[in-house]
Amino acid sequence: MPGRLAQAAEAEVWVVLSENGGAYAEAVRALQEAWAREFRLTLNWRVATWSELPLDLEPLPQLTVTLGARACLEAVELTLANPALARVPLLATLLPQASYPALAAKVLARNSSALFLDQPPERIARLLRLALPEHKRVGVLFGPDSLAVRPVLSRALAARGLTLVEQTILNGDKGVYPSLRALFDESDLLLVMPDKLVYSPQNMPNILLAAYRQRIPLVSYSAAHVRAGALLALHTAPADTATQIAQAVHQLLSSRKLPAPALADAYSVAVNDQVARSLGLSLPTPAALALALKSRGVNP
Repeated sequence: MPGRLAQAAEAEVWVVLSENGGAYAEAVRALQEAWAREFRLTLNWRVATWSELPLDLEPLPQLTVTLGARACLEAVELTLANPALARVPLLATLLPQASYPALAAKVLARNSSALFLDQPPERIARLLRLALPEHKRVGVLFGPDSLAVRPVLSRALAARGLTLVEQTILNGDKGVYPSLRALFDESDLLLVMPDKLVYSPQNMPNILLAAYRQRIPLVSYSAAHVRAGALLALHTAPADTATQIAQAVHQLLSSRKLPAPALADAYSVAVNDQVARSLGLSLPTPAALALALKSRGVNP
């Protein structure tokens, strides 16, 4: 075993949760299983929220892995107040891409990277053509977090013969529902992109209900939205990122350098069959859609 990897056998990694339980606990279990399966090296995992960790004690870990946007934000705040913690490399995971640059800018002196849950626009466009080939006009309500993806999304949709119909909300949520009504008038479907202002927990139930009443299929990035009434979602479950996180941890411990920020490789498709029936739509199964997306030869 190379010297550096031998040292990794004694290494400690902090896995910091945004909250205990739920999807974060599932992600931790999957990460530890992926590490044992892929690398078979002993590693000391310390799993906790930031409030449960001994930040004033030495030695600090060789790497901190945050799960979720809240844990990443807290890491930045603690780093600014704790010079010792600033020396620990940070791998931020399970967060949207839009939330990372502002956080990373505050910790440029440290070795940091990220693994994002966002789906590439080209993959989204392919899914729309596979699942809803008759729906050509794609309505998107952009907000501050999602506006940056607009140009590449527009190109990806156009390349698949789809038209972007857009509205933008930048200041508060008072214009959400008038903008939605405008989109419903011009669109065949509503595509939801990650944006905490527009698609907040407070807004989302009403948006789902409004789309359903207008008989507009809603396509999302979240399986939870499908369970709540969206037609379709292209998403990455937290546990699905386990192997990619394990590989990044291994790279840091073996080379002292994290990989560049990246989108998650793994993804799944979720379909709400009841909503599909209510809208008079017949969709392929989630497994068939996912397989078609992963088949590079398919060009819908």
